[in-house]
Amino acid sequence: MTVKLRPEDIKSFTDSYEDKRKTILEVDSLETMAQKGKIPRRRYKVRRKTLEMRLDTLSRSLAEYKEKMCSAGGKYADLMRQLEIAETQINEVEANIKSIEARHSHGEISLEAYRKLLADYQRRKETANTTISGILLRLREELR
Repeated sequence: MTVKLRPEDIKSFTDSYEDKRKTILEVDSLETMAQKGKIPRRRYKVRRKTLEMRLDTLSRSLAEYKEKMCSAGGKYADLMRQLEIAETQINEVEANIKSIEARHSHGEISLEAYRKLLADYQRRKETANTTISGILLRLREELR
């Protein structure tokens, strides 16, 4: 059974997804600041917890919208499948980056290998992010 999508659902999905992306960037920025000692540890923990709660809320609402879009079938289901693949690629890349950082810090891989792998992973992450941006753009164009 296909469900009719309302334009408000598509708009809410794209807005929520953009909010999720901004929040993830904020978390990354916060971690960078904490690593460099530019933010007190206590403030870091409080801010991180707030951002993580926000991400949880967004993830739950996005899951509902994704469900609606998948059940709408057709191009929406296809876009959600592409989105899921891109998200999975980003998660894999982030895990791989953490792995090579740990291996490099333990001296298991050379600096040259580390840099090459890091550049490759960052390129893959950027490709996945570009895919996500394209999907969101296509959804926004549906609203016009």
